[in-house]
Amino acid sequence: MLAYLRGTIQFKQLTGGAVDRLVLEVAGVGFELQVSHRTFLSLGQAGDSVTVNTALIIRENEWTIFGFSSVDEREMFNLVQSVSGIGPKLALALVGTLAPQELADAILSEDYKLISQAPGVGAKVAQRLVLELKAKIEDWKLRKGISIAPPGKGRSAAFEEVREILAGLGYTLTEINMVLKKAEDERVEDDVEVLVKHSLKVLGTVPS
Repeated sequence: MLAYLRGTIQFKQLTGGAVDRLVLEVAGVGFELQVSHRTFLSLGQAGDSVTVNTALIIRENEWTIFGFSSVDEREMFNLVQSVSGIGPKLALALVGTLAPQELADAILSEDYKLISQAPGVGAKVAQRLVLELKAKIEDWKLRKGISIAPPGKGRSAAFEEVREILAGLGYTLTEINMVLKKAEDERVEDDVEVLVKHSLKVLGTVPS
């Protein structure tokens, strides 16, 4: 019903929770969007012209527009909502903590620990996600032309150590997952010191 909105960012609010807020002006009309922390970080600043993928959720008398930085994130949001007992805000917390392909791989490899990093997601919810979404995720990846990772594939001990170091420095799970995914994509050396330096540079702590 509402695939995307293209307009100017008027206001961004970091709430500190799983759902952040964005006001987008489109042809003189201000649309309030609920967005994940990942999307909040990915989009520009007030005054920037952007295109935001959207999903309209109608609950009784409440109409809520959810915004996403990519089509993949919106599709994963919809897939997660198909799981019994998972509503839009919990789905947003999941796609805001883990990138779409990262969440897909975690479900396929039954990585309950990684899935449970999302706020409000415990062991039972993680198990339900794996049980109900595994076949759908395989179909989604095949449709996207993405290779299916073999079961049990996970990040090395170095990545996990760097994750703990960055968490100790006060970075959010979303920021940590985004920067480690970037290191993985760029095939950064699997070494704690190298990964920490790369992560801090990307996060803007170390001058380039």
